[in-house]
Amino acid sequence: MNHIRRRFTSLAAISMVVTPLLITIYLLFWSPGDLSASQTGNQRVFGATYMTMNNPYFQVLDTQIQALLELRGDVLLTRDAAMDQQRQNQEIQELVDAGVCAIFMTPVEWDTSKGGVQIAAAAGVPVIVVDAPIQDSELAACSVLSDNYQAGVLCAQHLLSVRDSAKILLLEHITARSGADRIQGFKDTIAGHEGFEILGSGESDGQIENAMPVMEQLLRQYPDADVLMALNDPSAFGGLAAIQGAGLSDRFLVYSVDGSPEGKAMVSSGFLTATCAQFPSKVAEEAVNQAYAAIDGGCECSEVIVPVELLTAENVNQYGIDGWQ
Repeated sequence: MNHIRRRFTSLAAISMVVTPLLITIYLLFWSPGDLSASQTGNQRVFGATYMTMNNPYFQVLDTQIQALLELRGDVLLTRDAAMDQQRQNQEIQELVDAGVCAIFMTPVEWDTSKGGVQIAAAAGVPVIVVDAPIQDSELAACSVLSDNYQAGVLCAQHLLSVRDSAKILLLEHITARSGADRIQGFKDTIAGHEGFEILGSGESDGQIENAMPVMEQLLRQYPDADVLMALNDPSAFGGLAAIQGAGLSDRFLVYSVDGSPEGKAMVSSGFLTATCAQFPSKVAEEAVNQAYAAIDGGCECSEVIVPVELLTAENVNQYGIDGWQ
């Protein structure tokens, strides 16, 4: 009797090991459908590379794009070029090698980004340029951009409406066409208005840590300055820190572009005069729509421009300051 019990116990133990193994073999080799294929076979993989993730705008843009792709069961591989165009080109090659079906790209440098886009084009992978244009735009399937020139125009128009004269400093990012367009829109609108003078400018790369020392130097060079136009919110924050450090807050008007939660809070508190709001949720939606169009037959247009809106103390609370609009 004990012998039978021991044999039964041994058979049960063997069964516990063998049965799962047989089930696995069946699923892998003899089942009517591949289990893993039924779960992921229709999933598409997209790639994204941004000029920098050290900017809240690109962080929220990436989050929005990822969420929209995941709603369709697809995934996003994100890369950070860290302000290095050569690195971004390498990231595009890595994404192509990973088998992505389309790439979202914010170029580090608008005029030297051709190499990376050519890598994708040679592999038949469409590129959706997002936020900042590239010089060789014909290589992209579509470019989805905020109305950057108009953002500068709106800042300048507000300045003209509240001041009779101004001595202006600019914080720029000349290698990013989006930033250059904002500053150009501002300069073109100011031009020809007597008493409104641009004293000087400095390169901030759109980074808060770069903007502060650059602004400190500009204030030493141009002690009579009383207006700052910054290409984006981070550079405006750096410039504002320099202005406050010099004890000039009461004299300065400060303009920027982004409409970040921090920027809106600064406008609401009176530290920034205005920030021209981008709408990353709309940019992301358009970019994703164009990406799917590109891989499913082709984009119907080569460029999509998303409107911007100036936020001042009078209207900023309508948009809320706890998140992006």
